[in-house]
Formats: sequence, C-alpha cells, structure tokens
Amino acid sequence: MRKVELIKVLSNPVRIRVMQYLQAHSEATTKQISEAISDVPAPTLYRHINTLLKEEILLVKEERKVRGSLERLLVINVEKMSAAADSNISETAYQFLMELYMKFQKYGCKKDANPQKDRLSLRTCVLTLTDDSFDSFLQDIAAVINKYSEAEENGKLRSVSFISAPVEEEGKLYDDE
Repeated sequence: MRKVELIKVLSNPVRIRVMQYLQAHSEATTKQISEAISDVPAPTLYRHINTLLKEEILLVKEERKVRGSLERLLVINVEKMSAAADSNISETAYQFLMELYMKFQKYGCKKDANPQKDRLSLRTCVLTLTDDSFDSFLQDIAAVINKYSEAEENGKLRSVSFISAPVEEEGKLYDDE
C-alpha cells in the first residue's frame, strides 16, 4: 500500500480512536474496543476494524473460540507503521499536517464556529531534554492519554495531536550541517 493510502486510511476519526486504544492497551479484542468506544455503533466500528485488518495496519495476534464464535485478539502492525513513517518522514509529516489543516479549515467554515467554546488550542513549547528524559516524557504523555481514553457520558469527541520536531538553533537545524 502506498503511503498516501495509509494516511487516508488512518485519517478517519473512528480508525484513529481504534489505533489510540490499541496504542494504550497493546492488544485488545474487538469486543473490548467496542466497549471502550461505545458511542460508535458496533457494526460501524467492526467495519473500520476490518478495514485496518485488510490494510494490514492491524494484525490478528490470536484467535480463540468463545461461546461458539471466533474472538480475535488484535495488535498494531508496528513494522508496517514504522516502515511507513521512516520511508519518507517529510512526506509523512506533510500529510499529517495537511489532514490537521483540513480539519481546522472545515471547522473554520462553520457558521457557528466558536473556538473558545469548543476549546480549540494550538500550542508549541521547546524542551531541552536528554533522550532518556524525552522517552520518559513520552511515556508520561501516553499515561495521560490512557487515563482519558475511555469515553465519558455526555463527552465531546476531541482530537488531540502531539508533534515532536527538530528545533533550529543558531541557524543550524542539525549538528552535522
């Protein structure tokens, strides 16, 4: 599958939520995912999971019979995701940012758009951390996301993105320039 197609597959909000759940929990059955993402009708959710399986973004780690039906334990295909991200990082970043831009553009065209009421936020901060500290920072962020990943009654769907990017320092972007 070409990278552009991968980005299109992953740009669907339901599929993103499935991926986020699996990132937080490492593995899950379709039933567990359905219970966690209870605001999405099960047939719709299963259709999106099947798309992720068909595109080999998800893999079936294990199958077992449970009360006469086949239960699948799903995991993220880490190799495929890593290969896609590593093959052309600038193209991957561009596609990611364009998807975000399109969402903001669509939102901005709404007559009733109210960024303050809807809690829209754009923030950047620069951190000076060792690789070990940054890894710990990422683990802390994953723990926070996991803490809030369960749907709340009367909650609103909110898309939160995190980008880690190089910082240009003293006219140089990389040490080896």
